[in-house]
Parts: sequence; C-alpha cells; structure tokens
Amino acid sequence: MKKKRYVLLLLMLPVAGIFNASAQTLDDFGKIALKVQVADKKMPDEAKIMLENKMKQIITHFGIGSTDASPRFVIEAKVDVLNKDITATAPQRFSQKLEISFYVGDAIKQRIFSSVPITCTGIGTNETKSFIAALRQINPQNEKFKSFIEEGKNEIITYYKTECAQILKETESLAQRGKYGEAIYHLALIPDVCADCYEQGLKLQSKYFTQKIETEGKALLTQAKAIWAEQPNGEGAAKIARLIPQINPQVSFIQDVHSFTNEISAVVQEQELREW
Repeated sequence: MKKKRYVLLLLMLPVAGIFNASAQTLDDFGKIALKVQVADKKMPDEAKIMLENKMKQIITHFGIGSTDASPRFVIEAKVDVLNKDITATAPQRFSQKLEISFYVGDAIKQRIFSSVPITCTGIGTNETKSFIAALRQINPQNEKFKSFIEEGKNEIITYYKTECAQILKETESLAQRGKYGEAIYHLALIPDVCADCYEQGLKLQSKYFTQKIETEGKALLTQAKAIWAEQPNGEGAAKIARLIPQINPQVSFIQDVHSFTNEISAVVQEQELREW
C-alpha cells in the first residue's frame, strides 16, 4: 500500500527539467577561457598542482577564465631543469634552477599564439620541496605575463571572428545527427567579445535546446506508454514514475504528459480501492 501511494505522489509532482544542470553550466561560458596543463610528466605531483594553480592565478589576474571544458585553447607550461645540485651538508639540500616556458595556443591545430619564459631557483630538503620553492617565486602579476596573455587572447578572438561560419555549420551538422548537447556545448564556447558570432550562437543554442528536449521527451513518453500498455498496474506505474520527471516541462506536448499521468493515477487509485 505504501509503495502505491508513493508512486501516486511521484506521478502528481510537477514534471522536472533535465537540462537545469547544463543550463547552469552555460552561464559560466561566454568568456575566453583556457585549459591549464603542464607538459612535464616527470614533475612531482605536488609541484605540478602548484604550477597549475599559479597558471590559473595568472590568467585570472589578466581577465581570462580557467576551464577544463574546452580542449582547444590552452595555457601550457613546459619545465626545463637548467641546473641541479645536491649539497654535501647534513641534511642534504637540493638546489634546482628551472626555466619555465609558458605558452598559449590552439591544441587542436598545434599552433602557438604567444609564449614567455620565466627562470627561478629553489632550494629544499628534497627534490619536490626544491621544485615548490622555485615555483613560489612565480609572481602571477608579473608584467611579463600581461602582453603574453593579451597576445594569446587576441589570437583566440581572431579565430572566432574568421571561423564563425564554419563553427556554426559544424554545430548544425551535429544537431542534424541528433547530437544536440554537443552542438550546444560548442556554441557556448563562443566568447561574448565576438559579438556577432556570439549572438548567432545564442539563437542556435535556444533552437537546439528546444529540439533536444522535444526529441528526448517524446522518446521518454513513448517508452512510458509502452510500459503502461504491458503493465497497467502499480508496478508499471512505479517504472513510469522514474521516467516522467525526466521530461522537460517546456516541451510542446506537456499537456499530453499530464493527461497520461492523470490517467495512470486514476487507474492505480481504482485498483487500490478494489484491493481495499
């Protein structure tokens, strides 16, 4: 009895949207953003994390966002050990002179937009600590980074301005193949500083979002009706109750969804009364 009442309550709840999380993520787009990565795989993990954080501070300070969402545009650091010494003292001390080369570029086309080298030295009781001591010397507000970031930013803007038509064409192809989420994702990466392309992208995002929820919603409703046709009882209603909330309330056929759930509720209640 408790299970059936739970099913009825679930079916009568307002239908929830399935794109809320993605829509929230889209609010973070519209800005030029770079994926942070360190090329040196031999670097100690603790030092690597610290360098990644330094890079995030650099791009944030100069007005660029940090994201793992886009694999195309990156800020990458390559670390070269110019000199390494181990003292004969007790305890031993490790001294390392590093040259860290920072790059902003297009990872897909393997093209570098801008670069800047920084040299720093660190001393510690082990290799990891000497790395960290050296990385602490990197000042994210160093003026050397200003022109470096600005040059990379301008190249990214140029890319979106010159490739806009091709980007829109590619997203249209994705949408035609039913890959609406992927199409929306690529459109959401267009920065708002590229005004014309950004506006076109927003319109297409809305269009593909509608197509996405309509297609997915109809598939879910069809699946639910097939279950009900096979199991027109409390057990079938329980299965349907897990599907219906996945239909976005903005679909054009939402009244059909409500009519269907009302029908199920009436049948289950009637069965419940007969059993009682």
